Amino acid sequence: MRQTGEAGARIVSDPLITSDFLAIAADAANGTLFTFMPDPTKNAAEPAAVARLMTSSLSAAGYTLHAYAAVQAWAESVKQAGTFDPTPTAAALRSGSIKTTISTVRLDSKGDNAAPGFIVYRWRDHSVEAVEQNGSPVPAPHGAFK
Repeated sequence: MRQTGEAGARIVSDPLITSDFLAIAADAANGTLFTFMPDPTKNAAEPAAVARLMTSSLSAAGYTLHAYAAVQAWAESVKQAGTFDPTPTAAALRSGSIKTTISTVRLDSKGDNAAPGFIVYRWRDHSVEAVEQNGSPVPAPHGAFK
């Protein structure tokens, strides 16, 4: 967009947090807005488990905590449903809240995540910064490239 003279704001999804985007866009990345999940290590329900996961070799991708929490939620739903059958397991997941390593999972009646969602970040001078929200600064996402 910048190369064509467009000066408008751009907001995109989380794949632009990668160093590949920065390598391709270079200085044109400045000001690009994107969404990304809040850092789960900053608000973890079980700090000791988070510390163990973050020191494992699996944590390199930065998504280990989210994947671990998803497995915890699924396993608890199977336990509550008493079966691996997906229909009762999904119903159990939607019926209340399930505590995981990083947060409590709550789904709405459609099965969408009812927990706080994504945060807006921006590329500035080859690093990622959180855009202030509701008058408060937000910490950068875990594993953000600087």
